[in-house]
Amino acid sequence: MNNLHKPNSPKIWAIGGGKGGVGKSLVSILLATELAKLNRRTILIDADLGGANLHTMMGIKTPARTLNDYVTRKYLTMEEICIQTSVNNLLLICGASEILSFANPQYAQKHKIVQGLTQLPADHVILDLGAGTSYNVLDFFLLADYPIVVVTPQPISIQNAYGFIRNAIFRKLSRMAGQHAILSDLVRTAMDPKNNHQLHTVQDLFETVEQAYSARVVRQLRHAIQSNPPWVVTNKATDRRDHNAGRIVALVAEKYLTVRVANLGAIDYDPQIERMVSIMRPVCSLSPASAARRDIGRMVKCLINPY
Repeated sequence: MNNLHKPNSPKIWAIGGGKGGVGKSLVSILLATELAKLNRRTILIDADLGGANLHTMMGIKTPARTLNDYVTRKYLTMEEICIQTSVNNLLLICGASEILSFANPQYAQKHKIVQGLTQLPADHVILDLGAGTSYNVLDFFLLADYPIVVVTPQPISIQNAYGFIRNAIFRKLSRMAGQHAILSDLVRTAMDPKNNHQLHTVQDLFETVEQAYSARVVRQLRHAIQSNPPWVVTNKATDRRDHNAGRIVALVAEKYLTVRVANLGAIDYDPQIERMVSIMRPVCSLSPASAARRDIGRMVKCLINPY
């Protein structure tokens, strides 16, 4: 699935992570809300194709239209399935959890979604991805202008976040290998962390590829994975030590994947958010004075106004 961006296409953000429970949906909502508050036309999309529930965190009990209505051609454009939220400049596209088979869309369906994304009348589109590292999740993640990985301070979450980035990198390499049998076999071998061919890092893979092909092929592969690297966000930080989680992920990724993952910093834990979710109060109505809103605001400004 190639990036089909056109000059006037919206900037796409994809929020992923290793497992469920790290707060991807929360980060997605807060990012979308902050962008909308900055007068950017923003569309938030529940891209968890097997367990869509983003609408409940937005205070919507039963969405009238979902992504499935667009894929099954009930509506001709993705714009038609947008739902207005309580935030100015922020629209919502709900997921399709009522159709279990949609958790694994066919290529044509996925291609239709990608085309629809590029045609949305928005400045920014936020994709709240599902948990795990299926090809569907990774392909949408790799599509993004702003690929963001959410991690929590727990060691297992740090391990899962690194695993997500690793799988995304190898997914990109695998797609580049295409029909080249030897190159595909090398990438497939290196994807197995327990392989017996001494391919334990991406650098090991590149050295082997250079011997089998050429330095030019390695430069192409290296450029591909080092362009537009992911950002990492630490969620649910309770003290200063927790802020190191993202930094650890970035350091390990650079060592073993030769990718410089940028650490966006941390979002402090806010118990108010859990209370809002439990009573189905829209998370987008979180007080601007909250620590989480403050941290997200800083991250958004860093990403869209880097200088």
